[in-house]
Amino acid sequence: MGDRRATIGAALRRVGRGLRRSLAVIVIGAVVLIVGWRRFWAPVPVEVVRVERGTVVEEAFGRGTVESQREAAVGFDLVGRLSDVGVDEGDRVALGQALARLEADQAQAELRSARTSIGAARASLSRLAAEEDRGRALLASAEREAARTAALVATGSVPGQEGDEAADRVRVARAELDRVLAQRAEATRGIDVASGVAAQREVTVVRATLLAPFDGVVTRRLREPGDTVAVGTTVLRIVDTERVYVRAALDETVLARLAVDQAAAIEFPGGGAPVAARVSRVPWEADRQTHELLVEVTPARLERRIAIGQRADVRVELARRADVARVPTRVLHHDAAGPYAYVDRGGRIAVARLTLGVIGRDHAEVVAGLAVGDAVLAARGAGAALPRGRRWSGR
Repeated sequence: MGDRRATIGAALRRVGRGLRRSLAVIVIGAVVLIVGWRRFWAPVPVEVVRVERGTVVEEAFGRGTVESQREAAVGFDLVGRLSDVGVDEGDRVALGQALARLEADQAQAELRSARTSIGAARASLSRLAAEEDRGRALLASAEREAARTAALVATGSVPGQEGDEAADRVRVARAELDRVLAQRAEATRGIDVASGVAAQREVTVVRATLLAPFDGVVTRRLREPGDTVAVGTTVLRIVDTERVYVRAALDETVLARLAVDQAAAIEFPGGGAPVAARVSRVPWEADRQTHELLVEVTPARLERRIAIGQRADVRVELARRADVARVPTRVLHHDAAGPYAYVDRGGRIAVARLTLGVIGRDHAEVVAGLAVGDAVLAARGAGAALPRGRRWSGR
């Protein structure tokens, strides 16, 4: 009885092991079938893009900084101590506006002294003019008297000594007039000298006030009241924010396709719509290290606040094609034979070799290989390859 039970148990165990092996084979086979179906027979999920008609724009991209056409580091052209700085960073200034002043007490005192000297010299000149009139009258009178005396001496009416005395009086009167004329000339020169000194002091007083060279904005304030400044010391930096441009670095390979007044767009950090612009300068020299061109692009109109030196992206339009067949550049692929795209052929994935025209940032012109309305297939993963000949599903 025990042997029989053992035999039955062993048989049951063998049956169980067989069932487990069969179940494992069935499960493995099912997994293989599922994987094979998904890998080789199931439709591939794709994104479907239709070839459409539209505009394709080819652009050259460059990154640069905002610069001003007018920028000045302003300071005094004489040595002195700052008494006042009337503007601060961010303030708008107008042409000729007083920005800062030096202590000018000494220059003003010297100016007052020079003006006083001018007044004294002019008073002296007036006095000498009266003396000149008197001297000329005395000389004329002495000459008339000498002429009468000479006539009387010639007739023997008066002795010759009186004629000599009359001639001496003429010489004395002439010498006196010459003295007055000399003093008057000296007084005139004194007025000129005093006027020159006064003019110099006036210029010094004017130079002690720093004026704005143009309309603009103060971007830097480098000195404070009480600071001593020398000739050439920068007190303020001023830029004209109404006349700005972007100096952007573009690859030298686009040089032959660049031209002044070419259409462009400027994109500033932080978003916002691109600003329409024009190429205002194409350089004659490229950077020898980076082989880039520093191209200047001027915006047509700015309605947003900008900062000199801030970053900006530039896109220069190199070519534009309107109403052409186009596809998004993200669905294009390239290999040794050239560009291609995955397309639908009877519900299955196929490859179409393409001839492209203008290639823009988002779209490329299709010259040959596809027609408007054709379905272009793209893998759900960006740039991934699709299996040729497989069925596809998508929308």
